[in-house]
Amino acid sequence: MKKQVPLICLLVFLNFSFLKAQNQLGKKARLTENGQIEVENVQFPFPQNESQKKNPEDFITRFGRPANPTVKNTRGVTLADIDNDGVEEILYGIDTTLYALEGDGSILWEKTVLGPILLPPTVADLDGNGSLEIIVNTGYPTTVGRIYLTDANGTDLPGWPLNFSDHWMINAPAVADLDGNGTLDIITCERAGSTEGYVHAINMDGTPLNSNWPVQVDATPAFTPSIGDVDNDGNKDVVIATSSTGMRIYDNQGQIFPNFPLTDPSVRYSYQSPILADLDGDEDLEIIGTNHGDAPGFYVLNHDASYYPGWPVAINGWTYSPATVLDVDDDETFEIFVSDRNTSSDGTPLDVLYGLTPDGTNLDNFPISKYGGTEGVISMADINDDGVLEVIFPSTLTDPEGFGYIHAYAIDGSGEIDGFPLRPRGFTFLNGAVIGDVDDDGLMDLTANSYTQTFGAGIDSTYVTTYNLNVPYDETKIKRNGYKGSNVRDGLVIPETILGTANFLEAAFKITPNPSEGIFQINMPIDVENGEISLFTLQGKKVFSEKRVFEQNTPVMYNFKELPSGLYLVNISNGDRTYTAKWIKK
Repeated sequence: MKKQVPLICLLVFLNFSFLKAQNQLGKKARLTENGQIEVENVQFPFPQNESQKKNPEDFITRFGRPANPTVKNTRGVTLADIDNDGVEEILYGIDTTLYALEGDGSILWEKTVLGPILLPPTVADLDGNGSLEIIVNTGYPTTVGRIYLTDANGTDLPGWPLNFSDHWMINAPAVADLDGNGTLDIITCERAGSTEGYVHAINMDGTPLNSNWPVQVDATPAFTPSIGDVDNDGNKDVVIATSSTGMRIYDNQGQIFPNFPLTDPSVRYSYQSPILADLDGDEDLEIIGTNHGDAPGFYVLNHDASYYPGWPVAINGWTYSPATVLDVDDDETFEIFVSDRNTSSDGTPLDVLYGLTPDGTNLDNFPISKYGGTEGVISMADINDDGVLEVIFPSTLTDPEGFGYIHAYAIDGSGEIDGFPLRPRGFTFLNGAVIGDVDDDGLMDLTANSYTQTFGAGIDSTYVTTYNLNVPYDETKIKRNGYKGSNVRDGLVIPETILGTANFLEAAFKITPNPSEGIFQINMPIDVENGEISLFTLQGKKVFSEKRVFEQNTPVMYNFKELPSGLYLVNISNGDRTYTAKWIKK
């Protein structure tokens, strides 16, 4: 005879189990004003899904190493095909070691550096010779700092690394053709102290771009510089802020723009590197970003230091979110995506991921409300092959067992897609995910970094985890990928109609004269077989196209006297890579 459990005992047992689930404690991370990560306990009032933590059918590999208990890697990893084998490698810095990892987690090479690596490496073909270079900043207030420039094998180029009095080379390097000479330059920042910093513009040989660089600022440089022709004069400019003394724009001669610095004692900047895009079609660029301080919010700035109509948008608490900007519906209007670390302590969902129009109003289906805020990197891609883009972002939370979150929400309002959130070990806080095919199986995958945080109570670890997304790999479905959207970290967003589907690289060729009345010549530093040259307006309209071969250092003449005056983008593509430069028609 089966023994019966008294009903009252069963109810007590069920109630006890429910209360136990209701009172599990996870952890919430936040970044303080002095750059320290703090963690506090928060309640997890819902049971955790064990299968989501493991994902055995989707898990590809995990790479882990002991981590510095104080200094943490932020903003994700870098994917780049550094050995030209057709498959992307994973570049990631752990404390004072830079790793180049294969998709199976094996080490292609590793390099010891002076000072900790805090942000993902920047990767670009600086001289247009077909091989990628790797640029890495190191340092922290309690350590030494350097700028490293290496070849694809991790070997320092002649004259590198650069050492500026052992100072922390803060944030990540950005690369762009700042002086218009057809090769890419390195724009980066040095922290000399809380009231002294420098913005450097450096040639590939390690020399300053001109005698006006570096420029000195009166506080800590706040974020990775963003580079673009903000005032539409044919020359690139550098957008940078300090932590406490405001926003700045410098032209390529190191001269500050009129009305800058833009200083507001209630507005502070740190880590929130902005994006540059033409929101209104007037051919100059707006500055799109976020800030903390006594007046935290989302902003869009004009190059005359005025706020764009409808901005700033105030929020209730601090955010360190970098913006992501994309024309999601191909209507020639950009949308803006930013986030908030807004996290309750009791499981209540709050608004955390915002999609905004250029006038600052909410997009349909936004903001996304959930438990656990985010102020990490927002990638955008169709990762389940259903024709709808997803926003992919990390979380401030780990659950009671120490697992973090990578979320993916469809922008059509249908919620989080099947198989998500992914559950890497440790915090994904301030990080993000990049999309690629690192194991060369023809299927899309996702790579994310994470870390444990013990504050000296144990051994911290950091991880790189790759998951198979089980859909065909299609590069055209990856729209903004990783920190600042691309490996050059310049923050410049150009309409997709101009970029096409090829791998976009900044100018590796020279247009002379520029500006001109219509006649100019193009000089390519490399041979381009099966090439195609195209001319676009900034709105994405193609006004000229021609297939031809470009021979190294052999000038090719064009005559566009019939075109209206204005700014144009010149693309040269071989089907694999697209090189783009600006030309001004007088």
